[in-house]
Amino acid sequence: MSGPVPDLADARPAPLLRVAEPTLAATMPTAMLLVDYALAWKAMPTPELQALAEQVPADIVEESWPVRAALAHGAVLRAVLLHHLPAEHAGHTDWPSLRRWIAEWPDEFVLGLIDWGVDSVMHYGKPPRDPAPTAARITFLSAPSPAMRRDAAEVLRAWNVPNAAERANELLDATTFRSALLNLLDVIWDGWLDRVWRESLDAMRTAVASTPSPPPGCGGAQWISMVTGLRPDEQYAAAAEAATELVVMPSPGLGRSLSLFADQTTWVLFTPHREPPWWSTTTPSSGRSAGTTVRTNGGERTGISVGRLAALAPTMHALGDRTRLAITLHLLDNGPLTMQQLADTLEVHQSTISRQVTALRRAGMVTVQDDRRIAVDRDAIRQTCQTLLTALD
Repeated sequence: MSGPVPDLADARPAPLLRVAEPTLAATMPTAMLLVDYALAWKAMPTPELQALAEQVPADIVEESWPVRAALAHGAVLRAVLLHHLPAEHAGHTDWPSLRRWIAEWPDEFVLGLIDWGVDSVMHYGKPPRDPAPTAARITFLSAPSPAMRRDAAEVLRAWNVPNAAERANELLDATTFRSALLNLLDVIWDGWLDRVWRESLDAMRTAVASTPSPPPGCGGAQWISMVTGLRPDEQYAAAAEAATELVVMPSPGLGRSLSLFADQTTWVLFTPHREPPWWSTTTPSSGRSAGTTVRTNGGERTGISVGRLAALAPTMHALGDRTRLAITLHLLDNGPLTMQQLADTLEVHQSTISRQVTALRRAGMVTVQDDRRIAVDRDAIRQTCQTLLTALD
């Protein structure tokens, strides 16, 4: 007899959930990604990373433009290292060993890496392909592919690289590309990661060793919370629930943010926090399996995704100017006003008001109505403030 619940329903295998030892194969390119974000003045999980970006020599910044573009900030390099660095290689924990391994890549592999990176950037945000390309299968190329030659300049233009057509040639030369990549990674290691890696490696290994097995019926988002002590935001939670294999791995420099990426396996990076304690076992209750570990110090902390945090940068930059802040606060208090009304009230020349309103419009904080009055976007400000408050919880 049929009821409100169907007799048969489609199901999928339970996800494979695990925690992995920290590795420079993930940490080094993640640091590269964050440095590239910082160079674009996007918000950082920790102030140290912004300071590191400011220390990168100008010639290295200039030299690495095409590399950072073709490797999608560093995301492409991260996928390649995780797939190709041998499991027992010393480079997982030792930068000189990892550096030598990268330096010894054959030119054919480097060209294949660039080809895969350019293709990944060109297809970013487009419908997924079947089968999806993966870093696990880099094609060795004896010469740049026609797609590389066609798309290299377009990728650099999308990254706002000056002289994109001319500098695209740097993506067609394996030696130039490899040298620029290693120079940038050396700066990251010497300027920050060497010290942080040594200081945090024992704590990260302890975090892995102390993680219990996932309880029966554990989902991806719950697994992230159990291991990290952070609750993933909505986008990350949805991706975690859809994963067939989810690996959580400690990595320094992320603060209270999480970094999620997928290439066959879905990976989530987090930075362990020593205080308050991570684990406490509760008495089994409705909705929880025996042995489930939860936070017991006043509630969960939310893991803000790195991408969500970086998206705050336009708003934060807009509010960082005294005149723009004054305009925003006055509009919040008084509602939509004309340029002349703002100029009269704030005692600022109208040309200055016009220039600053343009900057606020570009940041998505104000709009110009049909009657030419300026209106503040309360939702944009509210979302920024709420994200910051969530990160502080």
